[in-house]
Amino acid sequence: MARLTLFFILVGGLLVACRQDGTPVQVTPADISVAEGTPEAENVAADSTELPAPTPEPSPTITPTPVPPKDLVVCVGGEPESLYMYGDQTAPAVAIRQALYESPYTSRGYAYQPLALEKLPSLADDDARLETIEVSEGDVVLSAGQEVGPLTRGMEVLNSGGEWVVFDGSPVSMNRLVVDFEFKPLVWSDGTPVTAEDSVFSFRLAGDRAAPILDEQVRYTANYEAIDERTVRWTGLPGYLDTAYATRVWTPLPSHQLADIPAAKLPAADEVARMPLSFGAFVVDSWAEGKSIRLVPNPYYYRSAEGLPYLDSLTFRFLTPGNTTLPDGYEGCNIITDDVLSFDALPDIDEAADAGSLVEHVAAAGVMEQIVFGVDSAAAYEADHPQWFRDARVRQAVTQCTDRQAMVDKLVFGRTMVMDTFIPDDHPLHPDDAEQWAYDPAAANALLDEVGMVDNDGDGIREEIGSTVPFTVTLGTNAGSVLRQQINEMVRDDLVECGIQVNPYTQEAGTWFAPGPGGTVFGRRFDMAQFAWLNRVQPDCSLYLTENIPGPLVDGFNGWQGVNVSGWSNEAYDAACRAALSLLPGQPGYDDAHQEAMRIFAQELPAMPLFTRMRLAATTPDVLNFALEAGQPSPLWNAFELDLDLGGS
Repeated sequence: MARLTLFFILVGGLLVACRQDGTPVQVTPADISVAEGTPEAENVAADSTELPAPTPEPSPTITPTPVPPKDLVVCVGGEPESLYMYGDQTAPAVAIRQALYESPYTSRGYAYQPLALEKLPSLADDDARLETIEVSEGDVVLSAGQEVGPLTRGMEVLNSGGEWVVFDGSPVSMNRLVVDFEFKPLVWSDGTPVTAEDSVFSFRLAGDRAAPILDEQVRYTANYEAIDERTVRWTGLPGYLDTAYATRVWTPLPSHQLADIPAAKLPAADEVARMPLSFGAFVVDSWAEGKSIRLVPNPYYYRSAEGLPYLDSLTFRFLTPGNTTLPDGYEGCNIITDDVLSFDALPDIDEAADAGSLVEHVAAAGVMEQIVFGVDSAAAYEADHPQWFRDARVRQAVTQCTDRQAMVDKLVFGRTMVMDTFIPDDHPLHPDDAEQWAYDPAAANALLDEVGMVDNDGDGIREEIGSTVPFTVTLGTNAGSVLRQQINEMVRDDLVECGIQVNPYTQEAGTWFAPGPGGTVFGRRFDMAQFAWLNRVQPDCSLYLTENIPGPLVDGFNGWQGVNVSGWSNEAYDAACRAALSLLPGQPGYDDAHQEAMRIFAQELPAMPLFTRMRLAATTPDVLNFALEAGQPSPLWNAFELDLDLGGS
């Protein structure tokens, strides 16, 4: 058929060339055939009888081998309740949305990269910039304590000169960030172009109190607006120098479809919860309750001319989450996501990998496990609990007496590294000269002797300086974490060698993480507390600032919303961290200030860094382009380029 079409085109071209008047000639089958009954036809017939026709040789029939469809099956840890962007935030829901809505950016290797954006904005390119404005009493700003609220007398803020000043009622100049984002020419799966107004519509829903999940970043936004068909502009609050400013963009939602639906009804509307329009590589084809969701390629995907997506379908099957071994029903899964597998399943995955049936994928989970010392507890707790950890040498000794490498080897199979500060060693801002505090019980005991905590009665437990109170402390964590309970048991066993008695305990998460003053962690009511902080692209030194110590306002604290639960306060650290927070990535002094803060932290140890938690996923050997990334919220972040090797077909 292709050859016949080409013949029509060539003959048609000749006929057009022969016309004198230049008018087009319509090429039909009659133009290229000989009509019956014409002299030409008779001549052809006569000629055909002059010679005997050869007997045709039978030609072999070639039947092309059909190409099997590329149907990839992803097994996830459960069935989502909804696909609404501001609804269900479980790992399966997030994974499916990655295939439906291409993220504006990715986060890989402690950096951001554009995806659905034309580029990442930057100060160097002037699509991100600092503006100086004058603020007065009552204007909404970000304070030194990282609180959003109206500017009032006595509030400490960062002025435009990079100085922390106390507002006295006179207008003050402050900086704010203004950032422009241009989307690529995206198209909704109904053929409607995606617009900047769709992103503004999404922003409004993200901040609507009717939304099941409120986006915290909306609070730090002064304005979010469309400035042309594909460009939005984010303006931050005065004083908010956001190191992640290049991510302050909201994934579009189809305003042409959803604008007339009240925000309170959106979470249950099929248009967003079950069969949403998409602008990503795939669109929902069907949802089999309790079994699976099947996606097919979006016919309007903006990269379809590149042959993307590679798959003919993408099916999400529902399995149970958190399996410590390969789960029942994993056969037939091309991808087993990290929410299906706990890291304890690694030996099983290793065995399957050795047999050639699976490929293992391991990446950091972006979560730092730590033990926070109660350096300065809340007054109510301190009244009847010795403050064992006010002296940095005691914190250093406890760290040296804890075999953190043994934790890594036993609990995460040696697949990560012991941390020495609040960012991992492979982070580009990690200072090479940060203090290590390797496992050394002899050195730890020498430090405790130097402090004056000795075992006076010979029972194997040291005593408080100048008293007979034994060095006995509690070490708590939340009851739902088996990993953390195992950590605490190992710490208990290690510290016996240094004359410290540790009594591990657990509490339900609702009590453990409850706000102060009643909550254990955020009420500063503990000796030692084991929990985790998130690792971000940029270091978060504010976690240990003096002004972020939670406590009552009447005692000079900034309220119970603070996060420096150790109560540790260090002027040199505060100065370095505040300098870092007054700058943006790429500005002179930014790297140096962060590294100085980390050096002080590593020396003083208000918390004992342990290790970064790991994620585990598995694929069959025929899966191509799967990449488990530490900074990505889902292993399906690049669903558009996932592929199957069908053996060369």
